[in-house]
Amino acid sequence: MKQNRFFHYLVYLLLVITMTTSFISCSKEQKTPPVTEKKSDTSKTKNTVSENSINSAGKQLFYMKSKENNIACSDCHNDGSNTSNSLTKYFSDITGADKRTSTYHGRFTGEEVARNAGGATVCWETYLKMKTPMTEDQIKSLNEYYSSLKSLTSLTEIKYETIALPVKDKVKLKEEQKTIMGLKGDPTKGEADFKNNCAFCHGENSNIKKVPSLFDEFEGNVKSITYNIRFGNGSMPFYKKSVLSDQDIADISAYILKKNGQ
Repeated sequence: MKQNRFFHYLVYLLLVITMTTSFISCSKEQKTPPVTEKKSDTSKTKNTVSENSINSAGKQLFYMKSKENNIACSDCHNDGSNTSNSLTKYFSDITGADKRTSTYHGRFTGEEVARNAGGATVCWETYLKMKTPMTEDQIKSLNEYYSSLKSLTSLTEIKYETIALPVKDKVKLKEEQKTIMGLKGDPTKGEADFKNNCAFCHGENSNIKKVPSLFDEFEGNVKSITYNIRFGNGSMPFYKKSVLSDQDIADISAYILKKNGQ
């Protein structure tokens, strides 16, 4: 009887040992994958923030009004979102301006284009009347803003059909003045052209500072009006013939002179 109990006990003990050994062996085979702390990839976020900051700085410069005359780059040039500004249809857009082969009628070529923010350094002092030149940081910000914009055109070079650049061609000006003076101007059409082209600065409701009135003791004539339109004057940009024809100038002149009782 005791032998049977001992035998059963021995079998039971062997069974327990076998199961325990099997369990330990199985546990060793099933390796638990190491727990790693998931780190968020902040590099992309940082880059995005950085790019937005740069683009924002460039955009602010583009839309910034000069304290001298309240003129901004965006008054004349298009970035794809300000086409409601009446003058943007007459001047070049800024998309990809830093990568053009030349700009400002060949004044800047190659690497000079980017070094001058596509020619913005000239506008900065000539039209916005800034007291100090653009800084390297401002030029860099504008270039990166240009690059961030969706291209509006495939232009790689900007050259205007103008007698104002690279130097003022006074011989050609005299020829155009003579031609325009020989045309019959239409003051009604001239009024519409004036509102589209000139009223932004010279209109009664203009917010532009230090602009001479064309309807208050105006002493000009067709010759002087042609001079200012074709060559530009001070903060006033020049208008190329493809956007304002000789007849357009004759019409605008007729409107201005009629309004002044001439």
